[in-house]
Amino acid sequence: MTTPPHDIERLQSALDELTDALEAHLQACLARTGETDPAVISAYSALRNAADRYDNLLYDVTDEVTPWEFPEDPADPEFEADDAAPAQVGVLVRRDYEIDDTDSLLGAGREAYSELYPRDPAESAVADVSHPGRALYQMLHAYGVDGLDERAEDSGLRPRGGTVWVQALAPGDDETLTTEPFAVADEELLVYRVDEVIHTDDDLG
Repeated sequence: MTTPPHDIERLQSALDELTDALEAHLQACLARTGETDPAVISAYSALRNAADRYDNLLYDVTDEVTPWEFPEDPADPEFEADDAAPAQVGVLVRRDYEIDDTDSLLGAGREAYSELYPRDPAESAVADVSHPGRALYQMLHAYGVDGLDERAEDSGLRPRGGTVWVQALAPGDDETLTTEPFAVADEELLVYRVDEVIHTDDDLG
């Protein structure tokens, strides 16, 4: 079977794009600033798309396949409305974790309690942080959402992904901040969105 020169050029071009995407992804990973580093997310998306294109073209031209699989994502990992100019915006953040090690999580929660109340004896931290929910409460109280995310893996939490929405707020939406904080979510009002979906071996089958 002879492959036409035009198809060989298309395959080589797709391969070059894939190797460039691999290099860019590696550099982004080496310079990452956290679990949801936008540069890593962008490089991951570009690498996935380049690998998908190469895989499809290879099959179309040669009837051969690569060993890669591409599980479908629920949505585009990134969206930006270039022409948006809202007067008021809300930043909606969701981060998902799997509790991998309950003992580590309890220990991290007790450490957070001790930082908040340094004069209390160790027994007080143990008594207060007696279950994972309380551990998360004290960690969020001590470190905030970003601090919890930075400490997640060392605290028995396995990151499973997250999403950040920046969207325009309608008049009166600010009044829902404490009563229905996520009821304002509206895709039609999105200014910017970035998702990170972390697949495990179980997800990939």
